[in-house]
Amino acid sequence: MSATAAGAAMVLALTGCSSSTGAASQSKDSLVWSMWISGTADKAAWQKVADEAGGNGGAKVTVQGSPFNDYWTKLRTQLGTGGAPCIVTVQSLRAANYTDVLRPIDTYTKSSGTDLTAFDATALNGMKVDGKLYALPYDTGPLMMFYNKDLFRQVGAQPPKPGWTVAQFEAAAAKFKAAGKTMFASTVEDLNLESMILGYNGGRVITSDGQLDPENPKFAQGLDWLSSLVKKGGATQASADGSADDNAFVDQKAGLYVDGPWSLLQQKSKVSFPLGVTTIPSGTSGPSSFSAGSGFGISKQCKYPEQAYRAIETMTSEKILTSLAQQGRAFPARTAAQKTWYANAGIDGAESVFTVAQKAATPLPGNKQSDQLNQLFVQYAIQAVNGQATGAETMKSIAGQLAQ
Repeated sequence: MSATAAGAAMVLALTGCSSSTGAASQSKDSLVWSMWISGTADKAAWQKVADEAGGNGGAKVTVQGSPFNDYWTKLRTQLGTGGAPCIVTVQSLRAANYTDVLRPIDTYTKSSGTDLTAFDATALNGMKVDGKLYALPYDTGPLMMFYNKDLFRQVGAQPPKPGWTVAQFEAAAAKFKAAGKTMFASTVEDLNLESMILGYNGGRVITSDGQLDPENPKFAQGLDWLSSLVKKGGATQASADGSADDNAFVDQKAGLYVDGPWSLLQQKSKVSFPLGVTTIPSGTSGPSSFSAGSGFGISKQCKYPEQAYRAIETMTSEKILTSLAQQGRAFPARTAAQKTWYANAGIDGAESVFTVAQKAATPLPGNKQSDQLNQLFVQYAIQAVNGQATGAETMKSIAGQLAQ
């Protein structure tokens, strides 16, 4: 998720993950669920969620998948064959990419009497495209910053408070530089990169109505600002490796980085220092970050949509989402389960930070070219952040590729 939910770094070969064999053998009593999976332990954890659907009197559900960075390419291939999985995990910012292969689920929510008011409104709206609901959300949240409390104290920088500004962010970076350390771990991952620039000057490459605006001058200026941080020694160089910023933070090579709440408890378990959270620095009076989430939908090729929807209802129930919150796997999309996440986090001020961040965030709308845009960020935006091209030059190149 970072994906995301969080992006998964480990390469895992899962039997049938790119094959249609398992999906083709589905029946009303046995369904396949496609999910991003980072390893054997991850697969086992998600299979427990799947087992709850079968244990609730519904169809048996088997999870299959691939690492996050490979998931979307394989998913598109699967959904274009006769062996598509019935249940599909999709991100809010990519939902628009898959409306041609996913079923709107509004009729199923009505016929089942699903109480949609129990879900966080931002999470639910993120799963809508053109007013139609394509998935029930399981997690949500605004993009924020995770920081190393020890490093901030060592370099004499003020701990970043919720609502801090770009000026305060740059002042802290100067303190790190003076102490011979790097504050910010750079990234070119779409959601994270776009959130940083939105906070900086309101620049956005996808408009509020989901249209692409790749040559937006403010967005190009935001890339130049990120490049200036690298040039001044306040940030690491960007990498094509989507986990490079996470690793730099865990290894204490950077004092903070951008991530979502879905990763917080996992990161807390990895680090050997006290972890803090704060909002993305703001240089404007507008939203400080984007928010996003993920959910479960139904493929158009699924011959058993009613059974699939019943499974999805169970998989997004308060019981399941509370369990995921306890495991640190998701900041739950159901508001009733969110208190459990805060209690389990055990991070001072986490709830107040989340409240400020969520209030100041806006959902990142999807676009049918979002996947391509993300790939182009890795190919071109990395050059801008690392000072090999200007922001305007970079976005002109990206615009040209998107137009082809």
